[in-house]
Amino acid sequence: MVPHLGYLKNSHAGIRAKAAEVITTIVQNNPRSQQLVMEANGFEAFLSNFASDPDITVRTKALGAISCLIRHNKPGIAAFRLANGYAALRDALGSENP
Repeated sequence: MVPHLGYLKNSHAGIRAKAAEVITTIVQNNPRSQQLVMEANGFEAFLSNFASDPDITVRTKALGAISCLIRHNKPGIAAFRLANGYAALRDALGSENP
């Protein structure tokens, strides 16, 4: 799992987006995978890509990954709240940038 998370910081947007997509599939409805990603600080990488990546596809894929990572995952929801994830979501929805 950790090698895949490293691709979230790749210099190529397509690789960052695909890495988020793959991890989204892995963690969706899978508590053990959610736990492993949380332990590897994957949530922080997804939130960073969602909030500040210049590529819209990367941001969209990161949001999907966050959604699957925190779904039915109390530590994930707590991390989302602690990281002010609701504000990041509000800011993204109100942004003029595509």
